[in-house]
This record gives sequence, structure tokens and C-alpha cells, in this order.
Amino acid sequence: MSFEDNQLILVQSEQLQPGMYVAELDKSWRHTPFHHRGFVIEDAAQLELLQTCCDHVYVDPGKSTAGLFPEDGLVNTPPENEVYSVGIPHQLNGAREALGDVVALVAATVRAARKTGRIDIGPINRQVDILLEHVLTSPDAIQWLLATETTRGLLNRRALGTSVLSIVFGRHMGFDQQELHNLALGGLLLDIGKTSVPVPILAKPGHLNSAERTFVNRHVTDGLSMIRFNSDVMERVIDMVSAHHERIDGSGYPHKIAGTEIPLFARMAGIVDTFDALTLNRNYASARSGHSALRFLDALRDIKFDSALVDEFIRAVGVYPTGTCVELIDRSVGLVCSQNAGLPKNPNVLLTTDSTGQALGTMLILEPADNIRIARALPATSLASDPRFLNR
Repeated sequence: MSFEDNQLILVQSEQLQPGMYVAELDKSWRHTPFHHRGFVIEDAAQLELLQTCCDHVYVDPGKSTAGLFPEDGLVNTPPENEVYSVGIPHQLNGAREALGDVVALVAATVRAARKTGRIDIGPINRQVDILLEHVLTSPDAIQWLLATETTRGLLNRRALGTSVLSIVFGRHMGFDQQELHNLALGGLLLDIGKTSVPVPILAKPGHLNSAERTFVNRHVTDGLSMIRFNSDVMERVIDMVSAHHERIDGSGYPHKIAGTEIPLFARMAGIVDTFDALTLNRNYASARSGHSALRFLDALRDIKFDSALVDEFIRAVGVYPTGTCVELIDRSVGLVCSQNAGLPKNPNVLLTTDSTGQALGTMLILEPADNIRIARALPATSLASDPRFLNR
């Protein structure tokens, strides 16, 4: 058990000193007067400005030239309603902003679609390239933020989640940059047709009746009509939108095609879409843990989902996906903060409580070398019940 090398240290603003390297703030950089991310505090004026703007920041001890760190008595304890994964150091820089920009664009696209029945692919294509870069360089950071931070609007969050997971899946499968772009774009647009579904139906807490179900099922053809107004949409994207609800046993919709008649990207999209939906609280169902959602997919291999693709998806996200709350064999509890290539059952775990249930004063990372033994995944609600892990 040990601190991960080069972790970022949370420092309250009043404890900042010249010489500390500020790697991340407690808010978006865009909402501050600082012109770039990451800098060494050089003078009193800069220090005063930081203390005015932020309650706390994250300091990189490896890049700092001076300052107090844990061995000198500085307590690295997140304030209430805040969490920062030391398991993915440096990788959150820009990731939160990138996700925020995508969500803002999706929200604007949804509003336009509700009003006009059309969408403009151009701006979305450009934002997808930025999102793709972040997911390829920092997949764990992006998935951590998806799991631990709230996105306003289920439709917006679903678009973001399916896009990110499609990239993670495609990267594992070895697809090239253009195909990854198509996967990301298709993921963002899977449910764009739901903008034509009456909101009371989408918000209904119970099961839908047959007429309401018909309205919802139409979102596939409606979404297809919207994206076909854009002549530059690739066939792979059209495949994803048109067939992500088809199932290999022929029980899906809208055309009840089966097996390999369903295009590859659509079979992948069906897996991604189902996994992402299961891990979110919806009006008619509570969120499952990522591990539980994978077990659901596994139980339907060769029935609803392509067996080989289910295997590859599990390898892509890990048996305990990033953000999963887990209990170890000694009854200590933590959050999966990053995956280890080639070790889908052995992620890195950010320990939060010890074997007696006591919260740790300092968060620790457990790696495979520490002989991690995960006993079980805890329900998704376990994350929300810990005040240190509430979404901001």
C-alpha cells in the first residue's frame, strides 16, 4: 500500500506558498483570470489572486520548487462535496472542460432538433475530434468524471456516455482514427431522435403502454431522418443510429434484423448503449454498478448481444469499470480509479474506508502489486452515500 508517485496534492488556498506548482483548480480555468493551465506561484500578487478565486487547488509536488507537502504536516483531505482521484494524476487537466463543451453542444443540438427537426453536424464533428483526443490520451480520467460528476439532462449525459464508451471500445478493437471518429459521432447521435418524442412520455416513471412504446421506438427512424439532412455523415454513423436497438435474436427494432445482418458498429452500439443506460438512474430504474451492468450483458450473450463483442467490451472497460465502488476481501472499501492493460480483473483502487468502516484521513491507491483482492462490487448508490464523493 502506497501513495502513487507524483500524485497531485489538494491544498487549501490559505496554505499556498510561492514555489508551489498549481496543476488544477477547484473550478474551470475559463472562469478565472489565469491564461493557461499549470504554473508555479511566483509572487505575492499571484498568490493573492489564487486565494481570491479558489477555495483550494491541486499542487504537483514533482514540479514545485518549494512549499509544504504531506510529510511536512499538510493534510490532503478533500473538502465536503469534492473528490479528486489521485489515481489519475495530471489527466483531469482539460478533461472536465472538454466534457463540458461536448455537453453544451449536445444541449444546443437537442434544443435545435426539438425546434426545427434538424441538426447541424459540422460543429459536432469538430467537437468530436477534441473529445476523441482526450479519451485516447486519458481514458480513465474521462470515465472517472462520467462516473462521479453530474451532467444536467439525461439525454445529454446519455449522448456523452455512449460516445466516450464507443471510443474506448473501438480503441480496444484497434480501429483507426477515422473509424474512432465515426464511433464517437454515432455514439453522440444514437438517441437524437428522442427529441421528437413528447417529454411526458420520456419522463414517465412507470412502464410505457403500447402507444407510448410506439412513440419511443420511432426515435430510431426520426433520428435517421435528422442526420440524413447532412450529406457528409459516414455510413458507419448511419448504421449505428439505424440499428443500435436491433438484437442478434431478431427481437429488436425497427426492422427485426438478426445476427450479422446487423452492421458491426450497430452491434457495438447496442452493447455500449445498454451498458451506459444501466449505470444511470432513470425514471423507471435505479442505476447499477458497472460490474453489475457487465453481468447483465454477459447473461444475454448469444441471445441479445454478439458474444465475441461482449467479451471485447469487458476487456475494454475492465471487469470492474472505472468509477465502480468495490469492497475488498478485508472489508475495506474504495473506488476503481484506473485500469491496468492486460489485467481486466485487477484495476487500481482508490481506498476510502478501512476494514472497520472508518474513513481514511489520507486517500491511498492500491495497485495489483499490493495484492488487491476485490470481494464484490457495491451498488451504485454506495458512491452517493459517501459525502466525500457527492457530485458538485
